[in-house]
Amino acid sequence: MLKINSYNESSFSFYKDVVSSKRNTVNKPRLKGELETISNDQSSYFDVYDDAFSSNSLSIIAAGSYNDNDKANLNGLYSYRSKKIQELKTLLTRHPLHTENILNTCQNCTINEADTMDHVLAQTEFPEFAVHPKNLFPCCGFCNKKKSDKYVDEEGNLLFLNLFLDDLPQSQYLHVNFGDNWLPRFYLAQPTDVSDKVFNLIKSHYERLDLLTRFSDSSNKIINDIRTTIKVFGGTQIPDIVSKMEEYCLEQGPFLGYNHRQVVLYRALGSSEEFILECMR
Repeated sequence: MLKINSYNESSFSFYKDVVSSKRNTVNKPRLKGELETISNDQSSYFDVYDDAFSSNSLSIIAAGSYNDNDKANLNGLYSYRSKKIQELKTLLTRHPLHTENILNTCQNCTINEADTMDHVLAQTEFPEFAVHPKNLFPCCGFCNKKKSDKYVDEEGNLLFLNLFLDDLPQSQYLHVNFGDNWLPRFYLAQPTDVSDKVFNLIKSHYERLDLLTRFSDSSNKIINDIRTTIKVFGGTQIPDIVSKMEEYCLEQGPFLGYNHRQVVLYRALGSSEEFILECMR
């Protein structure tokens, strides 16, 4: 799980480019004119969003006041397969540290391909931000469906990490222990240097996206890869293997995320003498 780079050009210019790409249709013969009529309002709403984004306070934004026809027009601007949205996805899925690499894995879960765009503030309530480039986060369909339209609870507390904005701890909060046949069970534990507020947000994100169970269910290949890695070092001393596994974690932590399940599994199994001996037999 990584914090990724957000769109850094003019948000409203992006919106205008999307509007320019639309055409009047038989069903919507006045679409272009109707969108032009609300252009100034849209510009104001985009300024509000950009200001709130800068201060990481999206939860305080109030929904715009539009009639049903304008809402339908605004929602109709979004199409995942459209050229502008695909260009945006390509931009957003570049690795934040290694921009030559495309990170086409959903960073909300780190399991599935990023094959949708999640609207941070939901389209149903905030159609004015249907194509705001900082309101669109590349994610998988599973996470998108799990998140649904929720962003805050009834008290206004955030329910999910915003991985454009939220800094992730560099200390370990994701852990794993093992049952029979090295069946993994992931769990969260609050590090001493992570505040209650940050940890509670992480916990809510993991619980609402069912990540701990999903991590356990998707770890078999990773564990088999670890077995193969250890066998490659067969015949060496256990401390040598432990050292190499530690090196792997140090290298992959910044690339995948310090609390990525793969790094956590390598860290745990690579330090287990029992597991290493079993792999070397």
